[in-house]
Amino acid sequence: MKGMMVLAVIGAIISLTGLISFQISQLLGFASFLMIIPLFFLLIKRSHDAGRSGWMSIVWFILWVVVFIILAMVMGAVMPSAAEAELKEAMEAAAAGGSGLGEIMAITKEMGPAVAKQSAIPSAISGLVGTGIAAFLINMLNKSDNHDNQFGPATTGDS
Repeated sequence: MKGMMVLAVIGAIISLTGLISFQISQLLGFASFLMIIPLFFLLIKRSHDAGRSGWMSIVWFILWVVVFIILAMVMGAVMPSAAEAELKEAMEAAAAGGSGLGEIMAITKEMGPAVAKQSAIPSAISGLVGTGIAAFLINMLNKSDNHDNQFGPATTGDS
């Protein structure tokens, strides 16, 4: 649980960089995909603590993704972004007008900072809440063994 929350806080900080700089936010957004590696390490350790194969981490990862998708849809409905709607309309108009990729990229470059600023806080909140919910579900569905197993000594109470 502690490790998942550390990853959630790092993700929230990365999301909040959209308030400071759009370029830094984009760069760190791409780099945040590297956080999947320690997430899998945590999920594998949790599976091993429960006496299950590390391959079960794929199931827990899918659960984590489903929680995030549901939460993103809820947050999008609860906190709609006017800048995102404007960007979507501009992109649709450019695509309908037969614009090239260069013009679409120019629209994104122009409107991207506003979208990043409006979505930074909802994204950080949904990341923290989503990771908390996913970690809780994973811990409830994947209880630690009270005794040593083939993967090592018991870790009960050390989630």
